[in-house]
Amino acid sequence: MNQFDPTSVWWPQTTSTEPPSGLVIASANYNTKPLIARLLWSVYRFLGSEVRSVLIVDNGSTDGSVELLQAAADAGLCALIANQQNRHHGPALSQALAHLAAAYQSQPGPRPWIWLLDSDCIIARADAANRAIAAAHAAHASLLGEAYWNRWNDEQRLAGYSLLLDPAHAWRAEIGPIPDGGDPIGDFAQTCQAQGVQPHSFPFTQDGYLIHLGRSTLAAVRERAETSNPLYEWAQSHYEPHFQLVADAQARYAELVDEFDQQVPNLSIDALIRACRQR
Repeated sequence: MNQFDPTSVWWPQTTSTEPPSGLVIASANYNTKPLIARLLWSVYRFLGSEVRSVLIVDNGSTDGSVELLQAAADAGLCALIANQQNRHHGPALSQALAHLAAAYQSQPGPRPWIWLLDSDCIIARADAANRAIAAAHAAHASLLGEAYWNRWNDEQRLAGYSLLLDPAHAWRAEIGPIPDGGDPIGDFAQTCQAQGVQPHSFPFTQDGYLIHLGRSTLAAVRERAETSNPLYEWAQSHYEPHFQLVADAQARYAELVDEFDQQVPNLSIDALIRACRQR
């Protein structure tokens, strides 16, 4: 799949007067093969035809993720941008947004909502997408995330693991690409708001619409002893999943993982494709 310079492909502003319609999911993956497989499965398990497409950017994984995602792409379950190296989370999501903007420019139509999800999220309710979109419409918001207090910046931010956005308002040259760093989506959301993009908070994890493990990429960096990774030192003490400190999230996650394992034993690619197609 072609690569796109995220600083040169923006969403056409001529579409901004009409509300978004439909949903595209985008995610970045780096050596979290079981997790990205569960995310993809959960999209089809719970959302089905509500989703127009799924786009995944892989950051040079070496754990078998690319082979699994390529097979899923060949089966029509997702589109894949396979980087040869780790471009990190923010730039990878910029790639996804740039790719979607370029695709829209070549084939215009009703623009979708774009839902950015971390690879260690799993959809847990069938109404997750339509409730979030309805909340965004009701609040006249173009940016929807889960609010939290960021103690490092001493401000309220939208959490980075799940962000729903209207690309005509949020993916603009004035805002710029999603940065690299420790909280790229939070920084991006702050820039969006500074440019007048209307935000709104939605309880993605608190109300169980999805489950976010947290720290999964750090866990992979630690497990693989990637000493050259800039996050390696941080990963030594920040690798345990936190489930956003949501009560019962871990138990619900265990239920979903058990269901996934029954349908996709041994992380079989063929079984994953069958499970997704059955929904």
